[in-house]
Amino acid sequence: MPVSWPASASTGSSWFQNNPMTYHDPPPVSSDERILRWFTKHPLVGIVLISSVLLTVYLFNWGSRNDQPRVETTASTEPATSLVELSIAPTEVIAPTAMPSADYTFNPLPTVSPAPVLTRLLFTGDINPGRCPAQAARLADNYLFPYQYVADTLSAADITVGSLDGTISDLVTSTPCEISYNLVGPSRTVNGLVYAGFDVISVATNHALDCGNLGWRCDGKIMDDTRHNLLAVNIQPVGDGDSLLLAEAPVIIERNGVRFAFLGVNAISGDATWATDTQPGTAPLSDDTIDQVTRNIQAARAMADVVIVMPHWGVEYTDMPDASQRTWAAQMIAAGADLVIGNHPHVIQPVESLPGGVVAYALGNFVFDQAPIDTNESVVFEADFLGRRLVNWQLLPVRINNKFQPVWASPLEAASILQRITQAALDLNVR
Repeated sequence: MPVSWPASASTGSSWFQNNPMTYHDPPPVSSDERILRWFTKHPLVGIVLISSVLLTVYLFNWGSRNDQPRVETTASTEPATSLVELSIAPTEVIAPTAMPSADYTFNPLPTVSPAPVLTRLLFTGDINPGRCPAQAARLADNYLFPYQYVADTLSAADITVGSLDGTISDLVTSTPCEISYNLVGPSRTVNGLVYAGFDVISVATNHALDCGNLGWRCDGKIMDDTRHNLLAVNIQPVGDGDSLLLAEAPVIIERNGVRFAFLGVNAISGDATWATDTQPGTAPLSDDTIDQVTRNIQAARAMADVVIVMPHWGVEYTDMPDASQRTWAAQMIAAGADLVIGNHPHVIQPVESLPGGVVAYALGNFVFDQAPIDTNESVVFEADFLGRRLVNWQLLPVRINNKFQPVWASPLEAASILQRITQAALDLNVR
């Protein structure tokens, strides 16, 4: 219990001065004599005290025999373990004599890496933002309209990728629904792309510099506005820029701990669309530039786990790739590309597996307004990656209805589309 001093004691020694006491030194008494006197006056308390001390000593010695770890036993179907096996040898203590040698290594417990997660990517064919698709959306006053039958599936993917065969801008008049090769759509077009879940859009196409009523190129002003409109809704454009360096730059997106690099390149219209050090345009693809393309793939490989190249190439309305496509595709895969997903022919071309990767030469149209029946059939390419490894790919057949909307093909239509692609792949391999 704490001592409770009188309140006045806190002021110093005045309390003791006001309460004088007489003090006399007692005669000296030895320790043995004091103990004997105490036991004489309190014999019963002494006996209790001695008994308590003896009991404490007894208990202390008893506990010291139980210092070994206790072995918990549980019911088991295994044979009982013998007492010898359960005995614990005394620990041997060795006095340190010197510091460990310089080659001493500490081996920590191995860390367990999390299991890789499946990442699903979807790629579509060409998207025309102007002409009849734009007019249909304007009449409906709904720019989600082009994607209303496919948005649920597209947006459910981890990464959704498209190819923009035109420009998106309100700086010029959008292209009307009539024969025109200048494909410009209004800025509200991006609402539909967001609704469909697009994350990356290749703008490396021969229509990347369409300027509507301003004609062609217009110093890259409409191209820049297109990029601005896409970036404003967090869709990453790839494959064009105000200089060659910017046009060749990859877009890298991380999903499930895996970095996916995308490169867009364009083989159509040549110098008319290509960027230079001082001129805006698209990243070039040709026999003269393929070495630079492969170097760009290798550079992207150093920054990412998966590399995907999206070339705009081939001959329009031709269902087989030409010699250049096949040669360039092989070089791209050899340089480190995991996937090569092409577009521009407006019809489906076959898929080819090469050592190290897969090439889809052309997926056909996705949102478009062309007349021939085969331009209204396409596929969405699905790629499944387990970690950084491609473990599965498949084709999801699509047809375009009379309102310029992609819809998933019926079973009969899908079978017909897939059969045609399979036959083209067989023909490709016997060439």
